[in-house]
Amino acid sequence: MPQPRLLLTRPQLGAAQFLERLSPALRMGAVISPLVEIAPTAVLVDLTPFAGVIFTSANGVAHAPAGGGMPAYCVGPQTTAAAANSGWQAQMAGLDAEAMIANLSGRTDIGPLLHLAGRHRRGDIAGILSASGLTTQVVIVYEQNLMPLSPEAQALLEGSTPVIVPLFSPRSAHHFAQQAACTTGVMAVSISSAAAEALEALPLYAHDVAAEPTGEAMAEAVEKLFRRTTLP
Repeated sequence: MPQPRLLLTRPQLGAAQFLERLSPALRMGAVISPLVEIAPTAVLVDLTPFAGVIFTSANGVAHAPAGGGMPAYCVGPQTTAAAANSGWQAQMAGLDAEAMIANLSGRTDIGPLLHLAGRHRRGDIAGILSASGLTTQVVIVYEQNLMPLSPEAQALLEGSTPVIVPLFSPRSAHHFAQQAACTTGVMAVSISSAAAEALEALPLYAHDVAAEPTGEAMAEAVEKLFRRTTLP
């Protein structure tokens, strides 16, 4: 089998950061073709009515005001680190949104909270937490605009070389399934079972799911798949 190539479909900055986690053999010849473009909404955020904020992605942090030491409850280590670097008193409240909801539900002592989010997100976090007694509102601070796969990406998928494609959300996985001209050589790595479900109808060469929904686990899964297909 020829050595697989890597196709990254995250927004440009996130793809470049993920690429840095990987071994030189994977970085060589990698193609970046974002399926999502992040764009600010330019909404004015008033934090004064709130005791803290919720971040479910690093993009939320990037498009939020500086923290000024205010508490931030975050999903995943990468988002938590980004919030800390932006001046928030950041703590990880769970590896995914479901875990965060379980950890924060009913915590009336830490509210009210403001979820600084993208327009497209899974589940009504603010609604669920508010129903539990923890008053939570949401403000959309960024858009996630869908993008087509580039001609270079499509040519890679249609070639004879296997292509490793990490997919970091159910929405991007669904869009990839709609966009990809050919998937018989695709070795997909999904960040979660929900993302994996979006690929179920595709003819894939291989498909793995990360052990947990983090960038580190995704990098480990990609490396493991690469080694499995290149070692004799």
